[in-house]
Amino acid sequence: MSVAHPDTIAVHAGEPPSDGQDPPVTPPITLSSAAGYPDLETIEAAMVAHRGYGRWGTDNHRQLEAAVAALESFEVGGKVEALAVASGMAAIGIAILTEANAGDHVVAAKDCYGTTLTFLRDDLPRFGITASFVDVQDLEQVRSAMTERTRVVICEICTNPLIRVPDLQGLASVVHQAGALLVADNTIPTPALFRPFGAGADVVVHSATKNLSGHADVIGGIVLGRPAWIEGARELVRTFGPSLGAFDAWLTLRGIRTLAVRMERHASNALALAGFLERHAAVQRVHYPMLESSPFYERTRRMMPSGAGALLSFELRGGRPAVDRLVKRLKLIRLMPSLGNVSTTISYPVATSHRGLAPDELLRAGITPGLVRCSAGLERIDDLVSDLEAAL
Repeated sequence: MSVAHPDTIAVHAGEPPSDGQDPPVTPPITLSSAAGYPDLETIEAAMVAHRGYGRWGTDNHRQLEAAVAALESFEVGGKVEALAVASGMAAIGIAILTEANAGDHVVAAKDCYGTTLTFLRDDLPRFGITASFVDVQDLEQVRSAMTERTRVVICEICTNPLIRVPDLQGLASVVHQAGALLVADNTIPTPALFRPFGAGADVVVHSATKNLSGHADVIGGIVLGRPAWIEGARELVRTFGPSLGAFDAWLTLRGIRTLAVRMERHASNALALAGFLERHAAVQRVHYPMLESSPFYERTRRMMPSGAGALLSFELRGGRPAVDRLVKRLKLIRLMPSLGNVSTTISYPVATSHRGLAPDELLRAGITPGLVRCSAGLERIDDLVSDLEAAL
């Protein structure tokens, strides 16, 4: 599909064909786990093409993959393909295991999502793969951490929960000089606001659970890369089996239809909330890269001129007791261990996303007892400010 803008791609990509009698505008959902065949010749052809069995994907998966690939590859030279999997963590696991083998090494940003850090620290060594954790803001630290067995460097665009923004082009240069692969998690901005392939990423991953689907009714993940690399990832998924349900694929594609308008409101509400919180006496610090006070402001304006997404965080004076009081007083904004919903939610990273980290690891990651993560929703901003003002 050749169109002028990714907002239009989001509305139309992955649409079912308009040929045939009474073609549906909305894709039907493939609920069958397997297809039936009339003879051995046709089933043989299907098996060779990895069609006809739900673990290998259905039309719903292919429609979703086509849509996300079209969005992430907009104005990027060369073809990009996508692979839908069961969760964001499945996407990260597949990205790493496609590239690394026993004896290999991974370098990860120390401020990645907590479960990503736990997976790399505790689970990856079971495959004979080791990991080092660095501050990717310091490119010399990244370079020093890499070895001749480093196959992957992984970072997040808008980190969770401190919303730090890496110099992706500079990082890509360091990674590629060492012959490794750069994996960028684009969950927070989504391709509506930023497309990492254009800045040098080799592989992009998403938790489709979050803003891509956008309604807190999906668990899913996406892995994207060049066709030859994605075919290797697809072979691993076919046997390893982290399969996304067909209904989850359908729901995610449904969410993508409104991605552009949702992300515009998410980003504007997040910036307004960050500005309000920055001025409040009960708040010690606010993390949002589009604030002029942020050390990432200039970089973020260059990389994401339309906004930095829904996620912000703030630290309350008074630590955990102050957080507990805030949660109990809020009326509109709910406590939820996820993000990216149409409604505004908060989370407490110490008890949710980063609960697998030891106290010293939390402090190294910048996660204090008073830190609250907020995912700005689509409500009227005045109502959100009033709710927070009363609770604080």
